Amino acid sequence: MPRHRIHVQLDGLLSIHAVRAVRTALAAVPGVLGAEVSMQGAILDAEAPLDRDALDHALGYAGVRVLALREERGTLPLL
Repeated sequence: MPRHRIHVQLDGLLSIHAVRAVRTALAAVPGVLGAEVSMQGAILDAEAPLDRDALDHALGYAGVRVLALREERGTLPLL
């Protein structure tokens, strides 16, 4: 099954609280299957290209904003 891996550079990740808020916000974005969030940004696994407005809206509630996105397309291994 084709999956998308999306690298997201974020502005505003200044604390562990912000990382947790982003992880929670990403869970509400339709199509996000999983997210690795750190102080450097986020790597998302998605089932399709994401709605950028939904992503920006959810992350805005977490107090951060998207600086850049880079998408990889392909097949991710199923574990």
